[in-house]
Amino acid sequence: MTEPSVDKDALIDSLQEELSLLGRQIGEFNDLRMSIVTVSGKNAVRKLKSKVLTTSDRVNGHSIGTYLRKVLWPDIKMMPLKWFKWCEHPRSICQRILSSVGVPRGVTREDYWNGVAVSLANNKLCAMRSNMKQTMFNQFKGRFSVAHSRSDSIAIALNDQYVSCCHWFSGQE
Repeated sequence: MTEPSVDKDALIDSLQEELSLLGRQIGEFNDLRMSIVTVSGKNAVRKLKSKVLTTSDRVNGHSIGTYLRKVLWPDIKMMPLKWFKWCEHPRSICQRILSSVGVPRGVTREDYWNGVAVSLANNKLCAMRSNMKQTMFNQFKGRFSVAHSRSDSIAIALNDQYVSCCHWFSGQE
């Protein structure tokens, strides 16, 4: 009768060792996932995000982008200084953004903000600013293009809108 109890004890010990190993691996993964903020540079952040972010982080990133585009961006084009800092005030930018996402279990709201959410929000803000600047630049420069050209007429488009059509006659009949 001692052999089955020894086998059970050995099995329990091996399962506890495996459980502790998995617990350490989860801790290392979470530490790596939360270290996104320490990486600098657009390409390094994108590369790290493609490897580290979970599906829920990507869904939260989409929620953050939607919230920024529909709620914050229409009213706030220039973010206040230190908007990316953690703040407990319910009307702060970080709390307003975090209200649109679900924070994963085992991670505090502050850690999730500092590790993941702030970089996702910053990337979306940079993209929206860039798109706005490009649109303004295109409007400022104007797009001069010839929409239609024949031997006796030419149509001109400015900013993708029809402006005029010029006809001329050659001396030949």
